[in-house]
Amino acid sequence: MIYISEEQLKQVEYLIEQSIRGNHVLFDPAIVHKIFIKNRPFTDPLPNDQAYAVEHHIERLLQEPTLEAKRVYLDQLDADTYEFVLKTYFNIVENKIFEKLEVRH
Repeated sequence: MIYISEEQLKQVEYLIEQSIRGNHVLFDPAIVHKIFIKNRPFTDPLPNDQAYAVEHHIERLLQEPTLEAKRVYLDQLDADTYEFVLKTYFNIVENKIFEKLEVRH
């Protein structure tokens, strides 16, 4: 489980809202595109050890105080870890979109 402060929660909500609108301000668009066109579908769940490691990185990312600091943190990750963090982030965004949809029968 990831723990964040009230201020961090506001930042997360802002970032997710921007992403829902197509403004992925944390991630380099060229890298996002590259990861999306790779042959690894986003629907594949992460193995438990990778999921645990990603949780740590998401928590560290959210603790960074500014958008620039968050980008610097992401930039220092190796390519595989960056990909797993990005996939996890987009999964969070996708879940938020589904939460906002009306239930239709």
